[in-house]
Amino acid sequence: MFTAKIIAMHPSNSLLVPILHKHGDRLLRAQIEAHAKELGPEDRKKFLGKQFDAVTDAIGEKLGMSYKNAPVLTSWDANTIKSSLKSWIIFLAGEANFTLGIDDFSLGLMQLELGRPVSFSAITPATQTEIHGHRNEGVFVNGYRIRKTLSKVESKLCVILGPERYTGDDIQSFDFVRQSGNELEDMLLVLGGRAQKHFGEPGDTTLKTLITHFLTP
Repeated sequence: MFTAKIIAMHPSNSLLVPILHKHGDRLLRAQIEAHAKELGPEDRKKFLGKQFDAVTDAIGEKLGMSYKNAPVLTSWDANTIKSSLKSWIIFLAGEANFTLGIDDFSLGLMQLELGRPVSFSAITPATQTEIHGHRNEGVFVNGYRIRKTLSKVESKLCVILGPERYTGDDIQSFDFVRQSGNELEDMLLVLGGRAQKHFGEPGDTTLKTLITHFLTP
């Protein structure tokens, strides 16, 4: 459920939001280009992989100008994260969707201090949705905080995280099952109470950490 409008955002948002919008749109255009070129699965994967690498390089360079001694990572490196006063991790929720040319993905950045997650910001470029979270303030979507509320009528909806097929028997009690492949968007449904439960977990350590620290009710 969306409630009170956020009054103060993380001080980095004036820097992060334009960066994420710019490069999220860039990834979206890359998908369209790959489709227009009618690339096969392997060629599309290579093409989009190069585009994502270019985006992470550009984001790292931009952050390096404002946070000179903070490493910018593209995957979870426990030693670097724990030994750095501040560090950033670039993440892509819905990576399989991005590689397949499906526009349901979110580009984001997580900030950590001595290994502890402090905040994150993400953009879902297809919908232009802005998502922010801070350890002391909660999670906000387009400026509104998400709060879980008790409902008299259960939704009977569960979500499956990640692209891998989930075959557990515990989903049989639900009438509706959602598996979008975008872990961030799916967990927002759980956090807001629209979905009752989530199953499975992403293979990426950064996304697991994001869910544990910011997106679990």
